[in-house]
Amino acid sequence: MSAGRFQVLILGAGAQGNVVATLLARAGDVGRIVLADLDLGRAGETAQSVGSDKVKTARADVTAVEETARLMRDGDFDLVVNVAPPQFIPQVMHAALLAARDYLDLSSVALYEIDGLPYEQMQEAEAWERSGRLALINAGSAPGLTNVMAREAADRLDEVERIAIKDFALTEGEGYVPLWIPSVYAIDCATEPYVWEDGRPKRVPIFSGEELYDFPPPLGVRGKLYLHAHEEPVSIPLHLGRPVLHCDYKIGEPDIDAWRFMVERLRLMDERPIAVRGARVSPRDLLLAILPSTPSPQRLAQLVREGRISSRSMLVVDVTGRRGGAPLRLQAYTEAPDLAEAGRIVPGASDISLVTSAPAAVFALMILRRQIDRRGVVLPESLSAPERDLLKEGIASCDIRIRMRELP
Repeated sequence: MSAGRFQVLILGAGAQGNVVATLLARAGDVGRIVLADLDLGRAGETAQSVGSDKVKTARADVTAVEETARLMRDGDFDLVVNVAPPQFIPQVMHAALLAARDYLDLSSVALYEIDGLPYEQMQEAEAWERSGRLALINAGSAPGLTNVMAREAADRLDEVERIAIKDFALTEGEGYVPLWIPSVYAIDCATEPYVWEDGRPKRVPIFSGEELYDFPPPLGVRGKLYLHAHEEPVSIPLHLGRPVLHCDYKIGEPDIDAWRFMVERLRLMDERPIAVRGARVSPRDLLLAILPSTPSPQRLAQLVREGRISSRSMLVVDVTGRRGGAPLRLQAYTEAPDLAEAGRIVPGASDISLVTSAPAAVFALMILRRQIDRRGVVLPESLSAPERDLLKEGIASCDIRIRMRELP
């Protein structure tokens, strides 16, 4: 394999694009990386943070599907990595299919509501199979690592009863500095989540299932969590390859009850317009318009240097079942860098963007190197043990590790 052989298009120049581009630029067999975004200035800032002459920038409007497909074809890319906001997933994935390019994304959209399919990416699953190309979806951290962790635990059990996913971030600092796209988080908070019960998904109320959970070190805190709209309670039971009685996903952070108050009590995500001084505006549109963006890599690095923000996050997949006829509870969890350590591994990265995007970068290299040599739409929980081992080896280079222990 010659050096610099592979060409990669990354769509989205935010926090995730920064990490993916940096890690791919460090790979000797990746030659050219184009970092494309609607905001060309943001793409330039992120490319500067990456600091590699492999990285070029381009402007891309991913809502223009034919134009995006043309960009993919003209660039002769081996892989398209989609880290644009989730609402653009269907357009980008369809463009990659039109352009006959392998594809990777980090999440899903419109769960269980499109023509009876579990998520919108499955609408063209047959076309992807016929194309001979691979679309690896839900390949970030949550979903992504969580799905792999669930599979790792399930493979140690004869029967799987319950898969409970816990996602907690302990972020503290001066003012509100979002380390994840706040508009996406707000939309998820206002969306009724699914849990998996009795062989099918079931809708439950927002901010239900309140729980205090003891997270192991290095997080080492008791955190409050609520059920939250996410992909795993639908995708894992469908693709794990064995029956699951129950699956849910809960999220928490120090400000979780402030979000609950805004969404549930103040109804700031309601879509019905209200009259305000002669104008009509929906609370949802107003809130989404005033929420701040995630900081640029340079800005975040500055805040860390000045000691104005700290953060550490953890994913836990708590699995109960039976082995050899006896009950067994397994806890898989991530041991990953905090905010300051993440920035030393990838300049401008946060603990959240690193753990989200490092798996995507490793998966991207595995696709390019044909270490995932499949066709059609594939999910992380369906990967084989050798493929999962390669993922774990790759993310360990960013000091991200999956730990497993038995619990009483």
